[in-house]
Amino acid sequence: MRASLQQAGIVTAAAADAVVEQAWRRGVMILLTALLILLPVAVLLPKAAPLSLGLGLFLLVWVVSSTLNGRRYIKRYIEEELKQ
Repeated sequence: MRASLQQAGIVTAAAADAVVEQAWRRGVMILLTALLILLPVAVLLPKAAPLSLGLGLFLLVWVVSSTLNGRRYIKRYIEEELKQ
């Protein structure tokens, strides 16, 4: 992760914070897109509702988990590399 952030030119704490903010926005957009797709499927096909809602829950957990882990790694990168 450190190497990829350095290759991307993330060399300031402000740039790293911007990456964290961008990740949150991207996660929200993924969840909203999934909601716009899965909710009509659940309404139009009631037999598919459990599958649709289960997939939505899986996406929610996955996006939140991935975003929090990425945030943790970037914050550690800021502490170890950029605030020396």
